[in-house]
Amino acid sequence: MVSGPSPTPASDAVDGRRRRIPKGEVQRQVILDGFEGLLEQMPASDISVKDITEAAGIKRPNFYFYFESKNEVLGELVGRAWDAWIDTVGSYHRRAGESHSDYFDRLFGQSYAAWVEHDQVMVAGVQATGYDDKVRSRWTELVTGLNTHLAEQMGQDAEAGLIAPLSDDHGAIVDRLTDMIVMAFYQDRSLKPAEAESARMLASIKAIWLGAWGVADDR
Repeated sequence: MVSGPSPTPASDAVDGRRRRIPKGEVQRQVILDGFEGLLEQMPASDISVKDITEAAGIKRPNFYFYFESKNEVLGELVGRAWDAWIDTVGSYHRRAGESHSDYFDRLFGQSYAAWVEHDQVMVAGVQATGYDDKVRSRWTELVTGLNTHLAEQMGQDAEAGLIAPLSDDHGAIVDRLTDMIVMAFYQDRSLKPAEAESARMLASIKAIWLGAWGVADDR
């Protein structure tokens, strides 16, 4: 049984005053909440628009006012989860004085935490890249943005003599590493092993990542 969407406040505080949240914004959110709730019970591929509208407590025409398809809802949920991760890490680039070990922890330790928090959404999102063009395009956009910044950082650190990457093709290294991390997180959240196994997975990925970047042991 899927509980109905939690009530959304009709207003919020802005500059000491109260502002009424537009009805459209409220309805859009209940659709997103309804879909995410359904993911706890069934795969995204089994969810219908009828299921979503019933979970959200809205009529079918209202759904299509905000979204073209259920996969567009999924794409937005993936984007929001990604944005929440970015808000947490602050920047894709390595901070001044930040070791590469800490850099990995900030980026991908926090990324794993986001996968744990939004596991149904992220697993469904990765699966949907195999059959939905819009979700695949959105995912590619997000990953490409990350990889571009990581390749830039690798190049800067290599030029400064801080690391010795396994290849001069920094973009290719970064792409493959990110693919590996995504697949590892996907498998982990699909199977949901014991915490100790997840910790081993994360530690092994970190070792591979640091090795590919060519980080010395003391960096």
